[in-house]
Amino acid sequence: MTTAVAPPVKKELEDYILEVDYKALNETYIPSAFALEFILFIKAVNGAEGEENTSPVIHMDMLDQLVIEWENLFVAFRGSAKTSVIHEYMFLYIAVHGSVPGFGNIDVAIYVSDTIENGIKSMRQQLEYRWNTSEFLQKYLPRIVTNEKGEQVIGTKFTEARWEFTNLEGHKFCVRGFGATTGVRGFKEYGKRPVWLGMDDLLSDKNSDSPTIIKDIRNIVYKAARQAMHPAKRMILWTGTPFNKRDPLYTAAGSKAWNTRVYPICEKYPCTKEDFRGGWEDRFPYEFVQNEYNRLLESGEISAFNQELMLKIVSEEDRLIQDNDIMWYSRDSVMRNRHLFNFYITTDWATSEKDASDPSVTLVWAYSSVGDWFLVEAVVKRQLMDKNIEDVFRLSQFYKPQQVGIEISGQQKGFIPWIKQKMIDRNQWFILASDNNGNQEGIRPVTKKITRFLLVVPWFKAKTMYFPADLKQTLEMQEILEVLVLATMEGFKSKIDDPGDAISQLSSLTPWRPSPEMTLVVNDQEIWGYEEEEVISARESYIV
Repeated sequence: MTTAVAPPVKKELEDYILEVDYKALNETYIPSAFALEFILFIKAVNGAEGEENTSPVIHMDMLDQLVIEWENLFVAFRGSAKTSVIHEYMFLYIAVHGSVPGFGNIDVAIYVSDTIENGIKSMRQQLEYRWNTSEFLQKYLPRIVTNEKGEQVIGTKFTEARWEFTNLEGHKFCVRGFGATTGVRGFKEYGKRPVWLGMDDLLSDKNSDSPTIIKDIRNIVYKAARQAMHPAKRMILWTGTPFNKRDPLYTAAGSKAWNTRVYPICEKYPCTKEDFRGGWEDRFPYEFVQNEYNRLLESGEISAFNQELMLKIVSEEDRLIQDNDIMWYSRDSVMRNRHLFNFYITTDWATSEKDASDPSVTLVWAYSSVGDWFLVEAVVKRQLMDKNIEDVFRLSQFYKPQQVGIEISGQQKGFIPWIKQKMIDRNQWFILASDNNGNQEGIRPVTKKITRFLLVVPWFKAKTMYFPADLKQTLEMQEILEVLVLATMEGFKSKIDDPGDAISQLSSLTPWRPSPEMTLVVNDQEIWGYEEEEVISARESYIV
């Protein structure tokens, strides 16, 4: 009898991001002799001037992939120096040594970037700058060399898209630069096909949405450049930061054809400084990441932070919640007018306080007379169940909620008896919501997480979901925004999805609106932060 084997689950770029473990990489990873030798080579090139920052472990991890695989894809954040290490210094290393350990002799290489005017010109300028400012390179890659006939000829020279080197042993190495949409077919140097191909940032901001350019890039990656190489010996290194899901780099990251390595600027953000694990902390410490996040958040460009630094690709058309769907209000005004609202609590609890576990989420909502929801307090922490129970009793005592939502799927069904016993012990009572549970206390989800979230998406579109502007910079609110911004029809693309589940739980409640006939505070701020001369109730207008 033959047993059917399930096909392997295809990994997406987001799956690789979730697997990033910088703590393990920085503490337990041992670089190869080649990686260490390469770092020393960089120091020799730069001489006494040295480098501005220490070499990060992610650079050595990239270099070590060359020893393991010959077709590598490196997806890294902007500013990670991937171009400098994997292409610029690599070409200089090959020029000096004539080979790479484990791969062998290299005579001809191709370098492909977005355009001749941008990427290729920039690489030429960088290589020439390194040579002009490095005594080490000028010694081992002299400008003038003596050929086999005893004639003095130019050994190292840079033209617009062709860079040629000759080392002290007479080994010639040539790199030819091509734009992503230019022809590569039939390329040879010294009568030889190239054995080394470096591709870097093939898309640019200008053409990232062009179907024609994207098609051209796929052609050069899989047809023109690839087929121009030596058929039996070829090293391919592709580096970049993806622009969108149409970017060929994004598609390739999920293919088994490539040895894919992913390097976001840090494991996750938002997070506390204590939990911060960066890819290059010497250059991009916690304070830098925090500042970038806050500034881009305030500018309404948080998607740029996720794309450029965290490598999280969610196209605007894929997002369920757009930035203008998220409404902001003054929390202080609601707290001063608590009598105008009914309160509800939703939860999504985990049962561990370990760093790798999901956080527990408890949200407190104010419900207005017109059916708007106002988030007034949030707990998003990795903590044990006793702390979760303490939080729900503490918040219930203060807000006197109409209902409290507690999920009871799986092992969580034991939460209800625990809470009811605590009510007796404390003589503190509140109503537990019921949904899909035979009219008994507790909420039992019967659909997928994103399906439940879709039930509340129309509320965002109707501008009835308000979040406290006063708490916008808190870690809890940033965790919630991360989930909202990265919610798509395919699921949550964020590191965690628990705040999304707690928000979805609102659809399982049976809320009722408070009476609108209440007097608001006169000569004070409204909920939305505007000044009013005087606010009078409807009933007062009929009193004489």
